[in-house]
Amino acid sequence: MAQAGAEGGPAAENSAPVAAGEAGPEQAVPEEAGEVEELVSLQLVEESRLEKLFEEQRRDIGLDDEVTLKTFFKLFDMWIQLYRLNKCAEVLEDVVPICRRRGGNLHIQGVQALAFTVWKQSKFRLAAELFHEIEELVGSSSALCENMGHTYSSLGDYPEASKYFRRALTCIDEEEKLGKKAGDRAGILLGLGLIEDRQGNFEKALAAVRESQRLFRLRCGTKPSSLVAKAGMSIAKILLKLADKEADPQKRTEMEEEAVERELENVTLFEVTCGDDSPLTATALRGLGEAYERRKRLPEAIKAYSRSYHLEAIKDAFDLLSIMEVHNSLFRAHLDNVKSGVPLDREAFRSYLPTVEQALTRVKAMVQDANAGAYYKAAGELMAFAEDYAGAVMLLGEAVRLFGTETMDKVQGLIDTCTDLKAFCEKQLAAACAGGASSSSARR
Repeated sequence: MAQAGAEGGPAAENSAPVAAGEAGPEQAVPEEAGEVEELVSLQLVEESRLEKLFEEQRRDIGLDDEVTLKTFFKLFDMWIQLYRLNKCAEVLEDVVPICRRRGGNLHIQGVQALAFTVWKQSKFRLAAELFHEIEELVGSSSALCENMGHTYSSLGDYPEASKYFRRALTCIDEEEKLGKKAGDRAGILLGLGLIEDRQGNFEKALAAVRESQRLFRLRCGTKPSSLVAKAGMSIAKILLKLADKEADPQKRTEMEEEAVERELENVTLFEVTCGDDSPLTATALRGLGEAYERRKRLPEAIKAYSRSYHLEAIKDAFDLLSIMEVHNSLFRAHLDNVKSGVPLDREAFRSYLPTVEQALTRVKAMVQDANAGAYYKAAGELMAFAEDYAGAVMLLGEAVRLFGTETMDKVQGLIDTCTDLKAFCEKQLAAACAGGASSSSARR
């Protein structure tokens, strides 16, 4: 995310996207740093050091102290990069009121940090309010306009997003003329490209995000960068959309193969820069699965989807929609494999049960409505394929109960499907029980 300095100019270069493969505000990297150093192994060491120092300072001199706050914002840079969103939110609850009371640059830093965090938690409306608070304090800058553009884009307000992205480009031109540190043209181009993508202008979108990635590559030099991967996710996604419309089989194949190539690079870059358990890695793995699936490389698609599913189930900012999407993708890939003549891999379904249990724990902590019921239905179906019939019966029954809270004409088909599969699972349990009883009788 591009950061706004106290005088209204960006204090650091922007990074750009995120969340479900979309662009968005991201943590900044100082221009003076030269090539970007984004190795997760180094970040983990620094995170541990800063956490220890912060806790000592918080205990000994208090949170409302400039030394402690300075350490916290350094730690925040590590946490936000590593997606420690719960940690960020917990401390910011105490830090932001202090920063607002102190005013000046601390006010900006505190509100900006909260905006970064809630953006990554998909609370885009709140993020927009916080960015406007900063705008009232420091005025417009390329960095701030870019962040607001990404936020309005995520809210689906494309005219407003486009307005802020184009305002950001104007600010860059003015900043460069004045010899100031300019904002991030690459991140802005990525944002504009995504707007073109969402409006169906795929050729324009691809051109913009390719240029964005080219600029990110120039910035990072020979070192790995998550920014290159974030642009790469958009490139792969748009290539697959263009391939859908391409009449020439050879060109379509080339687009799909490039999408696979881009997603492989994206996964590798995120693993190195953000960690193999990062939400960004999860998103890239899902994109890789989609690209493999398009090329009919189903075993590889299944492997990518299963890793993505696990990471989605454990990430801080749990997203039921993302869970459902990757679950359905994994299920679909298995069924397509069966259609191609490969026997159903029940052992693979059994291997997914720990991931499903982790997701169930998160869903049970949510409001128990038809949305939760939809996951119980999906999880119950997977358990039936894994031959965990008792678990399937329990989840399918709960899904039926929750679907019953909705208007019947919207959910009757879902209820019927659950009821039929639940009856099948109960028959399997009864048969297994009868078989066990017969065996005991024979032994006697």
